Amino acid sequence: MGKVILARRHVRGANSPFKVISFLLMGLAFGGCLGYGVMSTAHAIMEINGGNNNQPDKITSTHTNQQLKQTTKAKQKATSKSVNGGGKGAGGSSSSNNIVPLAEGTLHVLTTSNGSPYQNYQMRIAYATYNLVLSMPGGDRFTGFTRILHRTKPDELMDEIPTFRANPLQPECDNWCEYPVSDRADAVQQFFDASKKDPSMIKAPWLYMIESDYVFMKPVEVPPVKTKTTAGKAWAFPFDYINPALFPNEMKQLWPDGEPGDIPNAGPAPLIMSVEDWKLVIPDWVRLAAAIEADEKIKRRLGWVREMYGFSIALAKNGLDVDLTPPGSNQLISQLPIDKGLEHAHAFHYTQCTIYKSIAGDEDVWKYDKRFYTSAEVALNVPLIEEPPEKFEAGKWKFIEGNPVTEEKHEAIRAMVKQMNKGIATLKPITAAVA
Repeated sequence: MGKVILARRHVRGANSPFKVISFLLMGLAFGGCLGYGVMSTAHAIMEINGGNNNQPDKITSTHTNQQLKQTTKAKQKATSKSVNGGGKGAGGSSSSNNIVPLAEGTLHVLTTSNGSPYQNYQMRIAYATYNLVLSMPGGDRFTGFTRILHRTKPDELMDEIPTFRANPLQPECDNWCEYPVSDRADAVQQFFDASKKDPSMIKAPWLYMIESDYVFMKPVEVPPVKTKTTAGKAWAFPFDYINPALFPNEMKQLWPDGEPGDIPNAGPAPLIMSVEDWKLVIPDWVRLAAAIEADEKIKRRLGWVREMYGFSIALAKNGLDVDLTPPGSNQLISQLPIDKGLEHAHAFHYTQCTIYKSIAGDEDVWKYDKRFYTSAEVALNVPLIEEPPEKFEAGKWKFIEGNPVTEEKHEAIRAMVKQMNKGIATLKPITAAVA
């Protein structure tokens, strides 16, 4: 503006001292306003990039119109290979607004949580064992780890685990609610909506959704590195408690144009799928999750796995080719003590309680169950887990369900607990809970 004013003065000729002083005062006032505006804009940009960790970014979701947050420290961790495997090839999006191409065959791990002590205990172990496998051969395939936290405020793990905070549909789940997992689909949608404005949030062409109760034993070997992300392919685990054929009426009500036989017995985790296919499936997942929660009869019929049914229908509706290699040969997870051992899987899933009892006297010999660890104290300071007996005693032990403890299962359980303890040993105590 100064040059314009000088040009006008040159054309109009000399001005009186009063006019000169007036112009100077106007210039000072305008300059002050402009400076304040620039500083305010710069401060706002710093806040959006995480300069103020206590204020969520105001990014509108097309599905929920909720506020979103990505903390500064989480962003820093998400781009650091020493913390979470963010490699040199990471840092862009597989969408059309790519800035940096994503390294072929790499995976970004996603997981969701409501931040309860029960889930935080498991999540800290999962993330610790994830970090253990990064240095193994093939560990460089992992280029990111993001916990999607559906909670009204930050929790204790924000500085330890790279975290994206989404506003929950059920704020009461911060303390207790009947079914917090019904918020998962909407929270994942918020993550993808935010990634449109910050493509660096997605660090690989493949996204791998896990649950909090996983123990990473080695890097995952699927998909094959050269697999095209345009193939419409997904890798999942076949759960025997997901059986769409048992609920034909509910499946038809949720997907009128489909057939129950076309719905995979999977769920959102464990599942590997390309970024673009996640974007394709998520809107239907969100819609179906909401439809299920709105129908009391369907909720009652499908029970605690109803959100998994919603996701499976979304997969079928969008024509995904889902690899459901059976347990034992599946390359994602093995479930102890149901399965024999790790076999071809890369991670253990400890969803079942594991209790040894003596066959002779039916007395407890050794036990571990994630449900023993629900207090804030154990989430903040995760204790080492007592290991199963070192020496196997054939014919003397049974699981609480009654089936005998075999040597193969015993050694697999010992290996899992050793890996958990190795991860736990890397964790630092968190001194105070978030108010």
